[in-house]
Amino acid sequence: MKPLIAILFIVLAISCLVGFILHCVFLSRLRTRHPQTWEALERPALFLNNSIGNGVAVQRFLWQRKYRELGDEQFVRFADFLRLYYAAYTVLFVLMMLVFIANIVMHGNWGRMTK
Repeated sequence: MKPLIAILFIVLAISCLVGFILHCVFLSRLRTRHPQTWEALERPALFLNNSIGNGVAVQRFLWQRKYRELGDEQFVRFADFLRLYYAAYTVLFVLMMLVFIANIVMHGNWGRMTK
């Protein structure tokens, strides 16, 4: 079980990094190709000028598929892929948590220190 947890953790960490890169590309393309929409979403960025408000606005824009209204087929394909990637990452994260919890339950280590 421990090798599985290590592998899942590495895959999850790499997937997280890839997710950051994809989100950065998404925001960059939104800013350069659709500046009015980017402004309407309060000029979101990956880290700088990021707030809960514009983060929620970007997620709403993505999950409600409002990007399809822009008429940019290449951007739509990328945003669809990003949605799929986020969904797969969420499944991977839940799987990691289930394996981690199963490992704790199977080995009975509920916060006890082992010798």
